[in-house]
Amino acid sequence: MRSSIRNNKKRKIFLFFIFIFLSLSIGYAYLQQSLSINNTATIATNAWNVHLENIVVREGSVSTPEPVINDRTTISVSVPLQKPFDFYEFYVDIVNEGTIDAKLETITNTSLTESQQKYLNYTITYSDYVEIKKNDLLASGEKETLRIVIEMKDVVDANILPNEAITINLNCQLNYMQNNTEGVERSKNSLYNQIVKQAKPDTEINFGEISSDTNGLGVYTLSKTSNTAYPLYYYRGDVKNNNVLFANYCWKIIRTTNTGGIKLIYNGGPTEGTCNNTGEATEIGKSVFNTEQNDSKYVGYMYDNNTVNSTIKDVVDEWFQNNLLDYQSYLEDTPFYNERDYVEGVGFPRSYAARTRIWGTRTDNYDETIPNTTIKLGAINKEDIFTVSSDIGNGALTYPVGLVTSDEIILAGGSGKMQNSIEENSQYYLYTSSWNFSISPLTFYDDFRATILRVRSDGYVGGVNASESGGVRPVISLKPTITYINGNGTSASPYKINN
Repeated sequence: MRSSIRNNKKRKIFLFFIFIFLSLSIGYAYLQQSLSINNTATIATNAWNVHLENIVVREGSVSTPEPVINDRTTISVSVPLQKPFDFYEFYVDIVNEGTIDAKLETITNTSLTESQQKYLNYTITYSDYVEIKKNDLLASGEKETLRIVIEMKDVVDANILPNEAITINLNCQLNYMQNNTEGVERSKNSLYNQIVKQAKPDTEINFGEISSDTNGLGVYTLSKTSNTAYPLYYYRGDVKNNNVLFANYCWKIIRTTNTGGIKLIYNGGPTEGTCNNTGEATEIGKSVFNTEQNDSKYVGYMYDNNTVNSTIKDVVDEWFQNNLLDYQSYLEDTPFYNERDYVEGVGFPRSYAARTRIWGTRTDNYDETIPNTTIKLGAINKEDIFTVSSDIGNGALTYPVGLVTSDEIILAGGSGKMQNSIEENSQYYLYTSSWNFSISPLTFYDDFRATILRVRSDGYVGGVNASESGGVRPVISLKPTITYINGNGTSASPYKINN
């Protein structure tokens, strides 16, 4: 699912020793004094007891000794990571068994260096993925569970890895003090956690067929990612609870990302706080993918070595600049895959990889048999991995926004298999009765026609000439720690992001 170095002839394998040291500092001023009003008043003794307990290591983590709690205030563990996708994840409770409410006074956390961030992820959050913040309240008798994750990424470029085994020391210190008026009860409305709680295995889904009550309805875990630090969760079928109100626009949740982000597709403007749009109202407008189509380069979201924007990228970027520029702190830089590696010998001068996954090597797109229904969320070539940062992709994007991929359409419930050309595939959330572009190339046909994959107006996956005008639905990704104010995800009550 991730940008990959799998096809490099020489893949580096290293041993990283990660030493994690989590400490809990306890501050306490005795709450007693003498009072004298013709007598003696005694203030009852207050108990202060904030400590760590109950460590749980997630199944699938790399083999390592269990973390050790020392004096109920510190944890230490040595984590060996040897290859991409290796991760270690554990949970620990912070418990307030005293009679005094506590607040988090300070957080001191070692940050990975800029170079380490290119191949490692290190996060400490609450167990529901919400960010830990200063002044978070830990009331008497309550507890919070922390989630600690260290992961080796599947890096784009093997050359960014160190040339020898290294040891990295990470330290997190949480300093709790008795609460005053500054303690704040934290939000527990984690959008990411809402998705995780609904997820079920997708082992019975046939991606060659459209979604239905018997072929996918709800939130699923992409099975091949289930044993990673951040499994991929996706919505499929005619779901009613993936609506989000963010930056004064309506969005639909597509899936999560390999860092726990939440990918959203634009779904128009709200009407009195509701999100009931369909058809062209779900688009920011119409555009061609590229004004020209007589060269294979015009399947590119950018072309000429990623120095020239496609027409549709200019449209998306201008819309983002005018509408989402002030909301970038909510967004993560996630890859958008304009997968331009191609496969010969399928009836076209050049057939791109995404087409082959949908229709195999057949020349008839509408054949009853779909020979290849694999899902790929990635790209072989770094120049096809569109990102703002060059650390995780090509660094060619100005803003963290793009378009949906054909594989995400298949996950959602689309299919290239049309059993009846009249029957619409309307029972999934990307169907709008209006067609719109994906970012995925289809073919360069007969040496004169560049074509792009799309969501057809009948809901099926199909192709279209790059110079035809179609709907534009931008895609963004929220950070995993984002919380919502209210809502249940329905069109009448979308998850409302606090912005």
